Amino acid sequence: MRIVMVHAVAESIPPVKLAFDEIFPEAQVVNLLDEGLLLDFDDQLTPKLRRRMSQVICYSAEHGADAVGLACSVYAPVVDTAKDLVDIPVVSSYGPVMAEAAAAGPRVGIIGTVNATLRDAAFYLNLAAEEQGVSVEVHPCLAPDLIQVLRQEGQSGFQRRLGEEVTKLAHDVDVVLLGQFSMASALDHLRSISPVPVLSAPHSSARRLKELLA
Repeated sequence: MRIVMVHAVAESIPPVKLAFDEIFPEAQVVNLLDEGLLLDFDDQLTPKLRRRMSQVICYSAEHGADAVGLACSVYAPVVDTAKDLVDIPVVSSYGPVMAEAAAAGPRVGIIGTVNATLRDAAFYLNLAAEEQGVSVEVHPCLAPDLIQVLRQEGQSGFQRRLGEEVTKLAHDVDVVLLGQFSMASALDHLRSISPVPVLSAPHSSARRLKELLA
């Protein structure tokens, strides 16, 4: 079975491979990268960008995908409308991991590199909590330098920098949620240093897609 994962940054592709190799290795994962999805995003999901992502989802469905997963967190709202345009499952980057975070709360730390990620993550976390009949307390953490650190210092620098934020958050929360797919490459390291559980969106998405397709 073929799963198309849509990316806005190249850095989210290795974490997706890592997650699917671990959780859903029998899936054939096709990574579709459109860096313009982030370059053209200016802290606002415009109608033009919504149409663009919807077209990418429809293109994937028309060319052999059995399911589509979004790896770009700011485009999660598009799923609500795009899922009615195709006859295959469409999973946002937020849906599966927010359900797991709400269940692990109530105090949930969320790390993001842009304010839009933190804003949307808080919305979807509260939505997941409402669906489960629980309440959550959101602890946002903005770390805008993370992608730059990854590109300049490599994986070791990225793990160190992300670990700093996780360690700070862990004192005040029951679980830490990595708000963007690109952060999941550091998951093993973060789990080894964090006193609270750390959740990765690609791992949660891989679990959900396996449930839907396996």
